[in-house]
Amino acid sequence: MKTLFFDLDGTLLDSQRGIAESIQSALSGLGYPQAGPEQLQRCFGPPIRDSFARLMHSTEKALIEDAVRLFRQHYLQQGIRNYQVYPGIRDLLQQLADAGLRLRVLTVKPQPQAEWLLEDAQLAKLFEGVHGSELNGAKSDKTVHLGELIKEHPKPYSRHWMIGDRASDIRAARAHGLNSVAVSWGYGEAGELHSSDCDYLINEPSALLDLLIR
Repeated sequence: MKTLFFDLDGTLLDSQRGIAESIQSALSGLGYPQAGPEQLQRCFGPPIRDSFARLMHSTEKALIEDAVRLFRQHYLQQGIRNYQVYPGIRDLLQQLADAGLRLRVLTVKPQPQAEWLLEDAQLAKLFEGVHGSELNGAKSDKTVHLGELIKEHPKPYSRHWMIGDRASDIRAARAHGLNSVAVSWGYGEAGELHSSDCDYLINEPSALLDLLIR
């Protein structure tokens, strides 16, 4: 039985605009200049605390927590609704579930937000589990979190797969011996994906069916 761990933002959902506007709102609220396009691009995927530390050039925990608080305030009120399911994803997930594969989500997004998005997108019923971070930042290291999760599933790990759009997804998979699939439609740039040492790089969701069930 194959278990597939899917990243959320940039793999299943295009939530870039909602995240970006919430980051800008937090920076503005703290008196910082707006982030440029390249700076924002680096924020889609990593833990939000890491992103604010980089954007504000600070390691001051209290300041970073203030930024996270303002970000979440805007995101939960407005930004979270500004997303789209990537074309072809809904059909892909349904076919994988119908084929008997176990589907799970592994994301650095806080658990309540990930669950809300999947419910709102009417995708939640297709997943056996959703594994996000905690509000205090715990479980934001995807490699560590994945290691904890695969202990709960039958071996061999070669039957487990990780699918994501950033090098951090591929690193997590390789650290634990999982098959890794990088997707090109998300937030990772071509150079990042090609250098990630992924097992497979796909350009459209249907290509995953060729790897797994066709």
